[in-house]
Amino acid sequence: MNPKKLLFLVVCFSTQMMLAQSTYQQIYSIFQAKCSGCHNSSTNSGLLNLTAAPSAVYAALVNHAPVNPAAVSKGFKRITPGYPHRSFLLRKVNNGLDPDNNITNAEGGIMPSPPNPSLTNYEIELIRQWVLHGAPETGTVVDTALINTFYTTGGINSVPVPLTPPSPSAGFQVHLGKIFLAPSTETEIFIKYDLKLADTLEINRIELSQSPQSHHFVIYKYFEGHAVNFPEGLRDTTMNGHGSTNILTAFSPQTTDHVLPTGTAYLVPQNEIWDLNYHLVNSSPDSILAAEIYFNVYTQPKGTAQKYMYSKFFPNFSIVIPANDSASFTSIAADTAETNMWDIWILYTHTHRFGVDYDVWKRNPDGSEGQQVYEGFYNFEYTFDQGYYAWGVEAPQRHFDPFLEINPKDGLLHKASYYNYTNAPVYFGMTSQDEMMVMGFQYTEGASLDPSAIKENKADEISFKVYPNPFSGEAKVSYALKGTADVKIEVYNMLGGIVETLFNAQQTKGIHTHTLRIELPGIYFLNVTVNGKTYSHKMIKTNE
Repeated sequence: MNPKKLLFLVVCFSTQMMLAQSTYQQIYSIFQAKCSGCHNSSTNSGLLNLTAAPSAVYAALVNHAPVNPAAVSKGFKRITPGYPHRSFLLRKVNNGLDPDNNITNAEGGIMPSPPNPSLTNYEIELIRQWVLHGAPETGTVVDTALINTFYTTGGINSVPVPLTPPSPSAGFQVHLGKIFLAPSTETEIFIKYDLKLADTLEINRIELSQSPQSHHFVIYKYFEGHAVNFPEGLRDTTMNGHGSTNILTAFSPQTTDHVLPTGTAYLVPQNEIWDLNYHLVNSSPDSILAAEIYFNVYTQPKGTAQKYMYSKFFPNFSIVIPANDSASFTSIAADTAETNMWDIWILYTHTHRFGVDYDVWKRNPDGSEGQQVYEGFYNFEYTFDQGYYAWGVEAPQRHFDPFLEINPKDGLLHKASYYNYTNAPVYFGMTSQDEMMVMGFQYTEGASLDPSAIKENKADEISFKVYPNPFSGEAKVSYALKGTADVKIEVYNMLGGIVETLFNAQQTKGIHTHTLRIELPGIYFLNVTVNGKTYSHKMIKTNE
């Protein structure tokens, strides 16, 4: 057996007793052993008694303001769930482990102070991971075997080149990590990030430095009022999944500096909350990965930009690729509710390892293919045809200068082709072993559409709506067919799993209505497939 794997198993076995405790209980034990000399009922340093009962200590730490004036002025809590860089206690014990989280002179000295024994890197990391995972009072949220092995024997310390933060007047920096992965595994994590802005701002540039093991990084924006449905702290796709389908922007590993065209910007309301999505793959067969990501956000006052940049993406959850076979799927990217032209700046596609081609065309008013605007065989920078589709992180991104004008009533047609070389069928899914079909773009609103032209437009084979949307109880799905057609209506969750098949049969010309009931709140997609062409519609189910 590989010596590193053997040592990993030994550490796993030796930490079984630790795993019997909750993560907070393990941290509480650290406080008792190394911090109680100063923080006890007698000395009560910093008005913090760490020798009290576990529940009392937890209440005194989590979301509780410190007494240090410099920390209070920055809005820090002793422990801020989900935010290591806003947790004053973690800053006090950090001792250089995270260069971006060291205390300032105004914040006092490092803890524990002599003669108390110092915390080990493993113990500091355990506290950081607990905070990053939401700092719960119960439950095991940290894989102690992973971080123990990493700090005992080493691993892949995938620290990207740290970025110099922008000045406070120019923007802010976000530093996420470390995120630990066992050998030959992958993860897709989400973490809620409250920007805590003093005012509504515009973003004109995002500078990024991420680990080479990154598959993608996406900044989602929660819909207003929806963030409360999701917990603080890091979560994976098996725990609450996506918090939104509203993309601010997305990055492949090649992206390092995302500068918006002159006169454009992303609008960021003062109360905006992001859902950060990071997909990592550890392909090493024997080494633990510890990954991080930095990004700088450059801002400007509201009203500076002439136009705002928006994002749309159009997934097709219905793909099924047979074993040892090829398959192609065509989907429609249109929106009959839009009132302005789409002026597209960037157009991109995404598949996983079975993808062999991806093409996009303008869609003619009669529904047929028009001008091709994206060829998947191009290189990432879209400067030449390399003769093959580089699936996943290398797929081309096409920038349009001038912007590509699209009538959203007609929209785009996008077609993905696959070859499944395995002995089992492959479906839409979140891991690199599954498959995806996603086309998206960033755009500004163009010229207003003539209302009379909207009424006369014949592009859509169907026009459908979901009402109410958002909905708390049940919703109605209504659509009109221009002739007899094969119709399939499916509801998918954000992980690409089928929630319900509402209908799957032939229907005649006319208006048809179905009732939709979904138990759990969240973001869903309604896929309506008519004669092989799929239309997708986003839905939001709220709490009753």
